[in-house]
Amino acid sequence: MEDLFLKSFTCLACGHDFKSPKVRRSKYVVSKVDTDFCTYYKKENPLYYNVNICPVCGYGFTEGFTEPGEKTKEELKNKIFKFNIDFTGKRSIDLAILSYRRAIDCALLQRAKNILLAGLTLHTAWLYRFSGDGEPEKKYLAEALNYYKEAYERDTDVQNIGRMLYLMGDLSRRLGNDREAILFFTRVINDKSINDAGIIRMSRERWQDMRGTK
Repeated sequence: MEDLFLKSFTCLACGHDFKSPKVRRSKYVVSKVDTDFCTYYKKENPLYYNVNICPVCGYGFTEGFTEPGEKTKEELKNKIFKFNIDFTGKRSIDLAILSYRRAIDCALLQRAKNILLAGLTLHTAWLYRFSGDGEPEKKYLAEALNYYKEAYERDTDVQNIGRMLYLMGDLSRRLGNDREAILFFTRVINDKSINDAGIIRMSRERWQDMRGTK
């Protein structure tokens, strides 16, 4: 537990004050990063502790959530339940997955934005990757890709379009849709409004990998 500390939160659904574990930033030790930004750590993985679970009502949320409206709060009370599990200590991979699946359920119930759901489902896919469970990883990668597409096509307040397009390309590649992946990577490379040199370079690298020219 020396790598962890307890941070105070107020449940967005019921208003209860509680503490949830986080990894101390000074203890982050990165070992490698996949092309979709999935990050591996030599010590505690902060992703395991990204979701906060209210011990009173069972609501799961990250710091990217917004407070639901009163009507939605009532709906949440009727559809979620308290876990008889302690989320305040060291989390296993299974406990981390459980917390993310609860956060996804809560985000869906309160009709959260596509970009939030994209991040939650992508992170869940990474957790299954850590566990070596390929089928659910692909399932959540596909869900993340669909949410990113919805955000790109429908939402007007999305930040960092270049990074999102790159991720859509990489997820398409991982799911075996090379043609679609190349379209996304090419869009990043050719869009003059995207000035993120790192994302443009990575898009070129993935495109070259797929074309077999690297």
